Amino acid sequence: MDRLSDARALLPWQAGCIRLDTLTVEALLCLRHLEDEEGFERLTCRPVHLRGADELRIRYQTALEDPATLICGVYLRGTLRPVGKLTASNYNSRNRSAEVGYFLAPPWRGKGLMRQALSVLCSMLLLEFGLNKLYAQTGAFNAPSIRLLERVGFRQEGILRQHHELNGVLWDDAIFSLLQQDYTPDPKRPAGAGR
Repeated sequence: MDRLSDARALLPWQAGCIRLDTLTVEALLCLRHLEDEEGFERLTCRPVHLRGADELRIRYQTALEDPATLICGVYLRGTLRPVGKLTASNYNSRNRSAEVGYFLAPPWRGKGLMRQALSVLCSMLLLEFGLNKLYAQTGAFNAPSIRLLERVGFRQEGILRQHHELNGVLWDDAIFSLLQQDYTPDPKRPAGAGR
């Protein structure tokens, strides 16, 4: 359990109408294009750097090979093109924790797909891989993201004041976490879901 990338061995993972599976650099570039259309700077509080396709390709290849990172695609069952992605990064093997992030293409939002996908990732990382803690950060203005985290079982544990600039306004960022001891798998997850 020294490498979060070892969790890739658990993929593909299926539940309901979604499948978590590996991604290619090209698929990540397609998803990034969708993020950019929506306004990537709105989705992250981290500095946004304009990068060309070649530079992004190198960064994504490096991320896919990073032992402290897991990136998986969210696929609808029976399809080959991802509709979103989940990441687990900033892996700390000492306290067995990782930060999660998520993106779902706009046409697929509001259908419960990301809740199902994030629940699957939590089950996979907390129950199968043995992490103790998952945490996430989201802007206080992002009510759908906050509801998603709460519905999956994350609890708010802090606020980073005026941490997220958006359209000239400094918003707070909320920090959420989910401990293995507090995690209850989604009761809607079909029996026998998994590999």
